Amino acid sequence: MPKKLVRGFDKISKLKNPKELFYFLEHNVATIYQVSFLHVFILDDSKTEYVLKKNITQVKDPALSERHIKLEWEDPIIKHLLEVKKGLSLKEVDKGLAISLTNSRRISLSLLKDRMINLKAEVCMPGFVRGRLITIFLLGRKISTEEFSDAELKNFSALAQQSALLIDRFNVVKREAKLFIESIRKINKDLEEKDVYTKGHSERVAEFSVIIADKLQDELQDIPYSEICLYYAAELHDIGKTILPDSLLKKQIKLNLEEWVQIKQHPLESARLIKPLEKWLGKIILEAVLDHHENYDGTGYPHGKKEGQISILARIIRVADSFDAMITDRPYRKAMNHHEVIAELKKGRGKQYDPRVIDSFLEAYKQGLFKDIFFSQLESEQ
Repeated sequence: MPKKLVRGFDKISKLKNPKELFYFLEHNVATIYQVSFLHVFILDDSKTEYVLKKNITQVKDPALSERHIKLEWEDPIIKHLLEVKKGLSLKEVDKGLAISLTNSRRISLSLLKDRMINLKAEVCMPGFVRGRLITIFLLGRKISTEEFSDAELKNFSALAQQSALLIDRFNVVKREAKLFIESIRKINKDLEEKDVYTKGHSERVAEFSVIIADKLQDELQDIPYSEICLYYAAELHDIGKTILPDSLLKKQIKLNLEEWVQIKQHPLESARLIKPLEKWLGKIILEAVLDHHENYDGTGYPHGKKEGQISILARIIRVADSFDAMITDRPYRKAMNHHEVIAELKKGRGKQYDPRVIDSFLEAYKQGLFKDIFFSQLESEQ
């Protein structure tokens, strides 16, 4: 086994989410073995089908790179894997056809061979957890056209199995965290009823944050469950405002000093309310909520943190939160037009906002990635 892949096998057991897994497969597996493609299918429990979640291609072939495949329960590949519970190659299917003794066996193997040829798959490897088929690797031919060795097939089998364990662990964490989130979302709804200006704000900030984060993968790759943490932290960042009186939330003139002291308590209260999530997602989600009003230059609250002292997730939420606040009506002012908003965000680069996060936001904004979330607002101003 190549030394790089040996080190990779040690690393894969420490990966926390599908994004980390897919990055590993693309940069440490497909490139080493030089397979024409590696498709990773994952079980979608709600639809009882296997969905293509990662398509890694090593050759210029639009027919491969633009695939949108699903393997349904009656697919010959699924039926075979559930029956034999081990991987197979096209070569093995041919051998099976040559020695099959019954007509029904020949028919099932012929259907399996036709399906693999149709998908241009040379090898198929399953990953099982507690008897359930969770992941499937489909491998194309090697670019060199050499056959896969027994050792290589064994390696891919181990990779598929490790991947299944990772996906299963990730799904368990996601399900448990989601149950708590569902219970606490009612508090957010209560906040929206108290303050109509916050309606939809949390969901938009969460979606904006995920879009920005996609441009900052190198900073997030070492954070366990980074995308889940970011989304939930952004969605629940203001939940602590439920402790504030209606009169303060809806005040249309400048706040006095005592009122500012009250406002500055809401990140602490938000972190307190979501503390149970630390069990599943770690301390990082609490820090993301606690720090979302900290400024890059140290002038924010509640603790006056600066630069790298502030969670990267909080630095992302800081920009997304400001963007949404400026582009919507508030009790104390009307929504700003998008030209004014962009100018304000640029002005805050290196002051309120992390320069890299602002640059990532601007890149995504230029690509129109926020329009689906806030299409009518942005479109009316252009």
